[in-house]
Amino acid sequence: MIFHIVKRELYDHLSSLRFALTTLLILILMIVNAVTYLGEYKQRIGQYRKRTRDSQDRLKARCDSLYHLVLRGPGNLQKKPSPLSFCTDGGEKLLFGEVEGSTAGRTRFWSNRDASSEFTEIWDLKYPPNYDLLFISETIPRERSIMPEYIKIDWGFVTAVLLSFTGILFTFDAISGEQERGTLRLMLANSISRNTVICGKFLSAFFTIAIPVLIGVIVSTSIIYLSEAVQFKGSHWMRLGFIVCVALIYTSIFIFLGLLVSSRVKESSTSLAILLLIWTVWVVLMPSALGSLGNRLQSRPTPKEFMAQVQDSREDLQTRYFARIKEPPRQESPATIATALGAEYVNKDAELRDRLRAGYLFAELRQIQIARSLTRISPAAVVQYAFEGLAGTGLPRHLDFISQTRQYAKQFRQFLIDTDRSDPDSPHAVGIPEGTSQKPVNFDAVPKFEDQHRFGTDLNAAIIDLLLLIMFLLVLFVSTFLSFLRMEIG
Repeated sequence: MIFHIVKRELYDHLSSLRFALTTLLILILMIVNAVTYLGEYKQRIGQYRKRTRDSQDRLKARCDSLYHLVLRGPGNLQKKPSPLSFCTDGGEKLLFGEVEGSTAGRTRFWSNRDASSEFTEIWDLKYPPNYDLLFISETIPRERSIMPEYIKIDWGFVTAVLLSFTGILFTFDAISGEQERGTLRLMLANSISRNTVICGKFLSAFFTIAIPVLIGVIVSTSIIYLSEAVQFKGSHWMRLGFIVCVALIYTSIFIFLGLLVSSRVKESSTSLAILLLIWTVWVVLMPSALGSLGNRLQSRPTPKEFMAQVQDSREDLQTRYFARIKEPPRQESPATIATALGAEYVNKDAELRDRLRAGYLFAELRQIQIARSLTRISPAAVVQYAFEGLAGTGLPRHLDFISQTRQYAKQFRQFLIDTDRSDPDSPHAVGIPEGTSQKPVNFDAVPKFEDQHRFGTDLNAAIIDLLLLIMFLLVLFVSTFLSFLRMEIG
C-alpha cells in the first residue's frame, strides 16, 4: 500500500509547477557554482604553486651555511587550496593562506664596560595578529569597492537555504491539504495505517527533492571534472558522497518539519505561514544573531595589547639572560659559557615569541568556537560546518593547517640540531654564529613543508555536526509520527 501512496504523491509532485521551478533553479545555481569555481581555483592554485616555488628557491639559497638556515629558516609556509571548495568556501578568503616565517633578524645588543656583542633573533612561526579571524572586521576595513556584495553560491548555500525551503514547500499542505479536501478521511477509512500514510508522504517528498539535487550534483561535478582543472582522487569522490548524503539528511529534517506542522493545523495557508516564520528564524536569522552574540562572550586582547605583552616579555627575558653574560661569545670548541648562554637566549626568545603568538591565535579561535557552538542550534549552521569539515575548507581545515605547520617547525629545528651535531668543528650552541656550524647544508636533506589534506582529520571535524543533524532528524521524525497518530481527522 505504501508503494501506491508514494506513486500517487510522486506523480502529483513531479507534474507540479513548483517541481519544475525547483529543478530549474537548482540546476542554474549548480552551473553558476561550477563555472565560477573553475576561475577562482585556477587562480588560487596558481598562486599557491608560485609561492611554494619561491619559498623553495629561497630555502635553497639559505643552505650556503647552517647558521644562515637557522637565521632565516624555510620562510613562509603555504596552505594548499582545497579542490572541493566549490562545495563550501568556508570563508577561506578571510583566513590567511600562509603562516609567516619571521625572518626579520632584529638584533638585541649586549655590552659591558670592556666589550659588546649583538644577538640576532632566529626564524620562528608568525601568525599575523592584525588578521581578523572572527569575520567581524574590527581592525581591517572592508575592501573598497563600488560593486555590491553578492552571496557566495556554493553547495552549502544551495543546501542550507534552498533545500530547506524546498522541503517545506513540498510538505506544507501534505496533510492539511488532504484534510481540507476530505481525502485524508477517505484514505484512513480503508485498511491503511497512519504510519503507512506518513511514510508514503515523506518518501514521495524526499524523492521529489532528491531528483533535482542529484541532477544538479552530476551536472556541476561533470563540468569541473571534464575541465581537467581539478584532479579528483579516490578520497575526493568519497568526500563528495558524504556531502550529498549530508545534504539529503538535512533536507529530510525540513520535510519532517513540514509534515509536523501540516499535521497540527487544519488549513494549508496557516501551515505555510507558520513554516515560513520558523524557516526565517531557524535558517536565516538565528545563525547570524547567535554568531554575533558568541563572539562577545569570550574576551581576547586587542592586537595593540598583544604587541605590548610581547615586548614586555621579551625585554624581561633579555634582562635575565644578559645579566648572566660576562663576556662576548667566542667561536671555540667546546662552547664557552657566554656562547652557550647566548645560544640559549636566542632560542628561548624564539620559543617565547612562538608561544605568545600561538596563545593569541588560539584565543581568537576559542572565540570563534564558542560562536560556532551557539549557532549549532540552527541546522543551517550545522550543515555548513559539516560541509566545511568534509570538503576540507573553513575553520576545521585551517586548524589542521596550523597543526601541520607547528609539527613541521619542530621537525625543522630538530634537523638543525642534528646537522650541527654532525659537524665536529662546531661548538654545538645552535642559535648564534659563534656557536653554530658554518658549513653548507645539503638542500635535498632539508625537510620541506607540504600541506596535506587529511581525510581522517577532516572527517573527525565533521562528526559532531553529522551527529547533530541525525539528532535533529530523529527528534522531528518521532514528533511527526506522534503528532499524526494523535491527530483528529475532521
